Amino acid sequence: MCELTLHRFFVTTSLPGSGTPSWPLPLPEGGPHHLTTVLRMSPGDRVMVSDPTGREAEALLRTVSREEITADIGTVATRAPMPRVALAQGLARRERMELVIQKATELGASEIMPVAFARSIVRLAQERSEKRTDRWRRIAEEAAKQAQRCDVPAVHETADIGGLVEFAAGFDVVLVPWEQAVGAAEKLPGIGEALETARAGALTTVLVVVGPEGGLEPGEVSALRQAVGAIPVSLGDTILRTETAAVVALSLAVYELGGLGGRPRG
Repeated sequence: MCELTLHRFFVTTSLPGSGTPSWPLPLPEGGPHHLTTVLRMSPGDRVMVSDPTGREAEALLRTVSREEITADIGTVATRAPMPRVALAQGLARRERMELVIQKATELGASEIMPVAFARSIVRLAQERSEKRTDRWRRIAEEAAKQAQRCDVPAVHETADIGGLVEFAAGFDVVLVPWEQAVGAAEKLPGIGEALETARAGALTTVLVVVGPEGGLEPGEVSALRQAVGAIPVSLGDTILRTETAAVVALSLAVYELGGLGGRPRG
């Protein structure tokens, strides 16, 4: 297996068999420039490569030029999968949203869906939304490399509440941290308790829905409860910023399902 100091590259096709010599690395756009010009790598350097299926291998560079990059592929391995915990994040100001994308990737989020809720302060026109999504995807890829992940989480196009409901239908459990319930008569469960009640295990798919800076409206929470059985949960007695709530909620969900050093459920 690799040293953590090796640079990681995500190739666009499946890795060949272990021990394949001089395999042309199918790097995505910008990858060859980054390897040759930014990192100034040369034949004999070692890198880690990961493919779209999550397999990885250490590779020894053989040919390094702008026209061609080849490498000898070492032992191809597959890591134990992380729990599938996705994040639906309400649109926030640029720096906060980028922080969420970065930290969610580091924490192991399987997918990230930005959502334009009713109280979202940020509103993106179509062209601006596409450019922002491209940037978020680049941030996710760089964070995945830094965290030595074998995959890059999918960063979806920004959705509205209808798109979120459709997306949420693909998950076993949907958790909604809801700050409006702090101090309310209804005592909400914590994330661990909610997953326990739902009998969630290591293979359970979970979506965490975090509201924007303005919070979620009751109607949005009700829509998720009625459509997909979403469970409102508590993150404690204090009000957290949206970016903090995303990090805390995602961390707790991943940990409860066996990631981040947590004990796997049955």
